Amino acid sequence: MVGRFLGKKAQAEVYLSLNDPHSFMLVQMLSRLAKNYQIDFKVLFIWGTLPGVTISPKLYRQWAIKDANLIAQQNQLVKITEKPSLALLATGQQTWQLLVNNIENAEQVFINTWGNQYTEHFQTSTPTINHQVKNQTRLQAKGHYAPANIFFAGDWFVGVDRLYHFENMLQKFALVDNVSEELKSNIQLETSDISSIISNAVTDINTAINTTNTTTAKSEPLVIYISLRSPYSYLGFVQAISLAERNQIELVIKPILPLLMRGASIPIVKQKYIYLDAIREAKKLGIEFNGFVDPLGSGVINAYRLFAWAQQQGKATEYILACFRAIYVDGIDLSKANNIDDLMKNLALDIEAANAYQLQHDWQQWADTNQVDLTKLDLWGVPCFSYGECCYWGQDRIPLLEEEIKNLKSIG
Repeated sequence: MVGRFLGKKAQAEVYLSLNDPHSFMLVQMLSRLAKNYQIDFKVLFIWGTLPGVTISPKLYRQWAIKDANLIAQQNQLVKITEKPSLALLATGQQTWQLLVNNIENAEQVFINTWGNQYTEHFQTSTPTINHQVKNQTRLQAKGHYAPANIFFAGDWFVGVDRLYHFENMLQKFALVDNVSEELKSNIQLETSDISSIISNAVTDINTAINTTNTTTAKSEPLVIYISLRSPYSYLGFVQAISLAERNQIELVIKPILPLLMRGASIPIVKQKYIYLDAIREAKKLGIEFNGFVDPLGSGVINAYRLFAWAQQQGKATEYILACFRAIYVDGIDLSKANNIDDLMKNLALDIEAANAYQLQHDWQQWADTNQVDLTKLDLWGVPCFSYGECCYWGQDRIPLLEEEIKNLKSIG
């Protein structure tokens, strides 16, 4: 039976950019999975991410190819060996205009373009450019900013990493014939007792804190770069605690300033998406996430200025976790000094000694040093993780990070 949505054939819009590595990965996955869906895909080619959204364009492009190939390796997709030339991009864009709009044809255009498979090339044409501009305007009008994106039933699903949420929604609307194995396992997780999951997670975190504070790591430390204003940092930090405990390694925390406190400009539409996406990721992971009390400015400063003392006392993990929970779970405003005092007291940390210590250990110096260290990894945002010579950006890559840790430890 053909799936119906509000009396009509269900349709999802897929926004792709031909020069975007993550769009290349997503179109391959959707083409592969389309046979399981009772849904049509309307493919819209756009030029790329809206101007002003990408913070470090050069570093982002380098990272995007590397990250896309990690996705390709995980899912047995066509990998990227070289970036397509402007001539190939123009030809692919023009070719797409001549084809029937479906996900299979879109995939072939991407494969031909990124695989340098065109023997004849088209020139850039005004109708093709106008077509992309029109679709870009449509994306923006509907409330988003990035390619490699699915829009369905009022929600956005960016990249291969969010296909779980997309498939889950299709399952709820009874639009999936064959549920993927990953979705099956995640549906079982989601329909279990969430309160029990959270309780177990808190137990794991407490165990991890005790372990990392009282034992000496037997191998390289796990280094995490975080910002208190980043909800993905919060999710990544909670997982990193458990990851360090499971693998009996030291967790080294390197806080950096939020992008907005480093002079960057982040559009409201991006901030909104990140927050909403983090909420559904938290639910999937069984991590408490009740809201957001923005620490931007004085809240971050208040928290950071006492971090070095907490670290010197062997309570860096507990302290940062308490700050994160204040922001995302307990609704506590860190811009108020008395709330920081209460947080310190709850951790049995001497506030007077902490204030004296911070006078000799300027938080801005170590924050700047941490930012330099992150830049040396050719990364700029958070959360980031490094272990030995490997590094990953984003809490979505923690499973790969754990594989790397286990492999390196087995070699060592």
